[in-house]
Amino acid sequence: MVHARSLTRSAVSGDRVTRLELFFDLVFVFALAQLSHHLLEHPSWTGAGETFVLLLAVYKVWVYTTWAATLLDTSRLEVQWMLLSVMLVTLFMNASIDSAFGAFGWLFAGCYLLVQLGRGTWMLTVGLDRTTQDHFVRTLIWGCMSAPFWIAGVFLGPGPRLLVWGVAAAIDLGGHMLAHRLPGRKTEGSRVPLPGERIFERFGLFYLIALGETILSTGLAIAGNLDDPLIFVTGTVGLAGSVAIWWCYFHGLEKDILDKLASVDDQFRPGILAGNTLVVLLAGLILVAVGDQLVISNPAARPDLATVLLLFSGPALFLAGRGLFIRRVLGQRQTSDLAGIVALVVLANLSFLLPAYVAAMGAVLPLVGVAVSDAANRRRRRMPQGAH
Repeated sequence: MVHARSLTRSAVSGDRVTRLELFFDLVFVFALAQLSHHLLEHPSWTGAGETFVLLLAVYKVWVYTTWAATLLDTSRLEVQWMLLSVMLVTLFMNASIDSAFGAFGWLFAGCYLLVQLGRGTWMLTVGLDRTTQDHFVRTLIWGCMSAPFWIAGVFLGPGPRLLVWGVAAAIDLGGHMLAHRLPGRKTEGSRVPLPGERIFERFGLFYLIALGETILSTGLAIAGNLDDPLIFVTGTVGLAGSVAIWWCYFHGLEKDILDKLASVDDQFRPGILAGNTLVVLLAGLILVAVGDQLVISNPAARPDLATVLLLFSGPALFLAGRGLFIRRVLGQRQTSDLAGIVALVVLANLSFLLPAYVAAMGAVLPLVGVAVSDAANRRRRRMPQGAH
């Protein structure tokens, strides 16, 4: 039974994403910039591990706050104050990203736990239906399972901290992937009042903002290297990669997903899968942004292993995540994604023999090929039968 003071979204609340929600997302543009900077300053396996652990924490804060705002009536003052409070605490958490494995690990972990556990507890007071209430209880239990590892990591050095925080992040990610199941308790997706179109719109808007941060980092790298005669080539290649990613994500794919959601009762499971996929796509964008900056800063040099991995693993992660999502949600085999990944692997091995700016072209070409293939396939599907 729903409490009288329920803050949940009603039929008259409207499904449009509010300006406050978009304003909230801006804190995470800063987070993605911080994560890219951290990886740029530490282009090693350890730096990559640190960046990924921090990304998982940042993403967990965003995705669960976004889910809460999707379930609740964002015109209510209490909900608006919740978003603003999370925004404030998260601002300090994101500001400490570059020092999270140094002197300010306590600030990062403290802000993360304050948001996750505080917002999770508050959600139990807003008048959720029984199924959703039970799910948030289990979400809070999973959060309490990872909390000791986040706290313990604060008292350790950078190496051990990465290991312990990695365990904490793995628990959080595992909970998300398993829809926070507990023994004998799981969520009946068809009974969760999740507005699929709205949550997918939020994911799309956030990814667009993240893609904008990639363009911003490319623009700043161009501004710092205007005296390089190759800047027009490297800058164009960097933008072309972002445009190809935008095309592959937004040109027609969103409509196909929304059409599919309209035909199913259980929109909770696709939402969980979309959340798992989005973190992979965000990791790919961070790698793309850092790879572009490395190439723009030294385009004529032979790329080292770190640069090659950054240039090619970003697009590969994007295509792998996109292909898996299309197959699981739309039931379609996307051969162009697999072909693009194979092409990236081949070109990555050849890139050690080429200047960095040529290698960057090789990392973009498979993305362009997938975008062209998508457009051609979509055009063929729209043609009437028998047309030539």
